Amino acid sequence: MSSNNVSPSAVFQQYVSYLADGRVDTGKAMKAFEDDFRKYIKAQGAIKPAITDELKTYGRLGEGKLISYTLHHLKLPPTGENVERVKTALAEMATTGIIVYNTSENGNRRGRNTGWQIAARPVQQ
Repeated sequence: MSSNNVSPSAVFQQYVSYLADGRVDTGKAMKAFEDDFRKYIKAQGAIKPAITDELKTYGRLGEGKLISYTLHHLKLPPTGENVERVKTALAEMATTGIIVYNTSENGNRRGRNTGWQIAARPVQQ
């Protein structure tokens, strides 16, 4: 879930469907949730290769440009949800050491030679 403070009950309410006698049809609700979850996982999996492609093309990009270029690469609209998905993928890739964010000498995220880039791998001997 994104950080926009949506209550979990509001998120799950969209999947609830009722039987004729008023009980919840858990089978249908779980199927709808599973289908949407699979779509989300598939879309999320396409984001990381797109980020890598953009960084290979441009070398180093600021966060805003990298997000914009990635969304354009995937032909996704720049909605808040899509931006959050790209930011999540950036955080996951940074945590695993695939990409790094270079800051300036005094730690600022703005200025020359700052931005996301593919992490340099140590040479194997």
